[in-house]
Amino acid sequence: MTGERPLEVAILGARGIGQVHARIFRELGANVRAVLGTSEESARATASAISTSLGIDVKPYFELDRLLAEPVALDAVSICTPPRLHFDHLRAVLDRGIPAFCEKPLFWEEGASHESIGAKIDTIAAHPNRRLFVNTSNAAFVDAVRARLPAPEAAKSFSFRFYTSGPYRGRDIAVDLTPHAHSLLLRYFGLRAIRGYEATVTETRYQARFDYGGAEVTLDFQEGGEPNALGFSVDGREMRRVQEGRGATYRVFLLDVETNEKVPVDDPFATYIARFTRSVRERDTTVWATEWEEASANLRLMAEVLATGPKNTIQG
Repeated sequence: MTGERPLEVAILGARGIGQVHARIFRELGANVRAVLGTSEESARATASAISTSLGIDVKPYFELDRLLAEPVALDAVSICTPPRLHFDHLRAVLDRGIPAFCEKPLFWEEGASHESIGAKIDTIAAHPNRRLFVNTSNAAFVDAVRARLPAPEAAKSFSFRFYTSGPYRGRDIAVDLTPHAHSLLLRYFGLRAIRGYEATVTETRYQARFDYGGAEVTLDFQEGGEPNALGFSVDGREMRRVQEGRGATYRVFLLDVETNEKVPVDDPFATYIARFTRSVRERDTTVWATEWEEASANLRLMAEVLATGPKNTIQG
């Protein structure tokens, strides 16, 4: 809205995806004023990199308490640190009454159990300042082509493929990419029970198959060495992500393989952060409740199949 002051935003973990957060927040008119690193040296290096690549002058911090005590009150914080740090960082941010935009997964750590994840979800659920979004923006792809897909109650199969150049290996690939798959399942089918989960894991690939409330689901994830590719199909109706241009000319489409039509899709990530910033300004409690419902359901599904000692999982 014209005349509104820019939102004051901090990025925790501003390397990698955190720099994308910084770029999009800046493009939306926010003032990215601070970044958090793991050490004084890394924080200064990250601040310098952001200044060089994005033209943003930010203050470097390596202690979260100091960052959150900024003289200028923060309106929002992006959490892009490793998943094992998300829970503590999220609580610290919410304790200050600051809305959070958190990278997926909401939180995770080596050796996590279904019970430990559930307890942490319950802790956040009960927090009086619970205002957060989790970056599972690719669910927007389902919305873009919903009219081309069968009714969810009639669908018998769903497949999702995501190949990235990410650094994760082995079972950690699933920790990185499963939230995207679950976001599409939740957006299309709603919350259902998972049964008969089986997975095949190699160093660079994770494949899974399971029943999702009567629909047969297959997942195919791969990281490292392959061009990025994302697509899904419902009962054989296949949609593939197509990305064109860069910077100001960047466009995203879904290719309907059956008709060879390209369906334009607003950049899901930028659209999702824009929705987050509007919610911060408008203090829309309905939005926060809906986002939490989806985020917590996503993580509970993830804990059910990926926490320590999941049943019916084959590694090979």
